Amino acid sequence: MNAMKRINSTIVCLGLLGALALGSSMAGCSNRVPAESLAQRAHFNFWAQNWQLSQQEYAELVDRFPDNWEYQYKLGTSALKNNDLDTARMALSIAETLRPQDRDIALNLAETMYRQDDRDALFGFLVDRAESTQLSEDWLVLARYSLDLDDPDMARLAIQEALVLDVSDSAEPYIIAAELSERLGDIDGALQSLKIAWTLEPENAQVQSMIRGLGEVPGPTMLGSVEMGG
Repeated sequence: MNAMKRINSTIVCLGLLGALALGSSMAGCSNRVPAESLAQRAHFNFWAQNWQLSQQEYAELVDRFPDNWEYQYKLGTSALKNNDLDTARMALSIAETLRPQDRDIALNLAETMYRQDDRDALFGFLVDRAESTQLSEDWLVLARYSLDLDDPDMARLAIQEALVLDVSDSAEPYIIAAELSERLGDIDGALQSLKIAWTLEPENAQVQSMIRGLGEVPGPTMLGSVEMGG
């Protein structure tokens, strides 16, 4: 009789434990934030530059929707702002694969590689992108990083390509060309590029400042016989 009571008690206990486990599981499911609400919170924190919160929320969204390029991009960007470079690199690489034409993704991925000091990967990525898009602005990004990483040969090549492809009449390629010339000690070459930049954007404060820094006064009188063109 005692044995039967023990068996019955064991069955009751097991039943209670099972009910408790089921209840806990259901509570866990009920506490799971709906994806739409989570996305709204994440988007708000991203907009508000609450990078730590947005990284946490986008990480959960990416866990649920790994093929969503926007969640991957915003997770990577938030992680970059938080200096979590490994997370940033992984998320932005996925986002770039899903949406290779997106310039913002590419720029943030390049910045992550730069901050990781992964020079080979950075140059490989930027060269491949510039050759693929054949856009002046992508060659200029390569030129900028080449200057920062003290690679004047790559910078010169990238600037030349940018000037050939530029259809915007922007001063930017000439500004970078002037920076390169000045870094190499070619002051005359720097001034020549800046004079062309001035003719394209005479109100550009950076151009005016650089010209004054090299001992000239911005204005028509400085031009002389400057040849236009790339």
